[in-house]
Amino acid sequence: MSMQYRMINATSELVAFCDRARESGWLALDTEFVRTRTYLADLGLVQLHAAEQLVLVDPLNGVDLSPLWELLADPKLVTVMHAGGEDLEIIGTYQPGAPAQMFDTQVAWSFLHQGTQIGYAALVAEFFDVTLDKSQSRTDWLKRPLTEAQLDYAAADAHYLAAIYPTLREQIEASEQYPFFVAECKFQVEKRTRRLPVEFAWRDVGGFAHMKGQQRAVMAELARWRLEICRRENIALPFMLRDPVMTALAQQQPSQLSQLAQVPDIHPRVVRKYGSAILAAIERGLNIPEADWPKAIPRLDDHPAYKRWFKEAKALIAERAEAAGVAATLLGSRKQINEVFIWCLHTDDAVKAQVPGPELLSSWRLEVAGTELLKLTNAL
Repeated sequence: MSMQYRMINATSELVAFCDRARESGWLALDTEFVRTRTYLADLGLVQLHAAEQLVLVDPLNGVDLSPLWELLADPKLVTVMHAGGEDLEIIGTYQPGAPAQMFDTQVAWSFLHQGTQIGYAALVAEFFDVTLDKSQSRTDWLKRPLTEAQLDYAAADAHYLAAIYPTLREQIEASEQYPFFVAECKFQVEKRTRRLPVEFAWRDVGGFAHMKGQQRAVMAELARWRLEICRRENIALPFMLRDPVMTALAQQQPSQLSQLAQVPDIHPRVVRKYGSAILAAIERGLNIPEADWPKAIPRLDDHPAYKRWFKEAKALIAERAEAAGVAATLLGSRKQINEVFIWCLHTDDAVKAQVPGPELLSSWRLEVAGTELLKLTNAL
């Protein structure tokens, strides 16, 4: 397939392109970004295909991307993406809740092929028997100028995405799974653009399940501080404090900078710049009364009813998935099933009121299996 594209170098050109895209009703979108040490991805390039035009937009050359973000929020426009999770996070920082309508080609493929996941290169090969050149995949997309080979590589993603979309749309619209697919795309947009309240940041720390007693309160304060500072200063969480370091801090509870510096794997730069703030977070945690400690999350296998419950829950998911005509792996993975167990048995009502519930108790999954799974769990 021949591929011709042009660079958009002025905001007026982007406005004109967006107007044509709005008329066509759909837009294929991909982005290139750098996300190594930053909390938010740094956008390096946007690739778009609509109304038979393939364009590349350089966000570093002064083009105002506001017309694009506003376009994606248009409820009449379908935004076509592949495995769009990180792209959604980028879009959500500029236009919360966008895109209004998303068509994720990876999600569509999964519904049509019994839950099978497929990468973008494999999808292109499946449709066109073309092997994409991935030699530019490690490009620093913030470095200028970009070479012709790098631009060609980036343009190919939107080019083939637009070519695949009409056929894949026709296939998924003709399937019984189409209502579930639409709901899943909508759910993914909401999931990827939600903003976790900092007071519940401890729920995402890998070592929290190992915390005992007041260690949980200390971890909660450390997690709150880490998320707040990383959001404010745009630092990736692991480059501030990795989860194992957070676990060690909550367990050891140092009270002096000299003790803090001895914690394994903590970076000296972090101790120098943020040491006092870290010690203050630990002290706040030590002053939290027991009634306000986060609830413990014990090992699942330690619960006497867990193994029997999981066997019954897995069977329920398989039965409900077959009845709905979807793959059991799409309806509920082991992780998603376990989330319901933890939510029902080990989550305080105050937490439930402010954080999103398990995926199996949300969107189309609630209708298909979540309600029955909730009954099974509440019966324990």
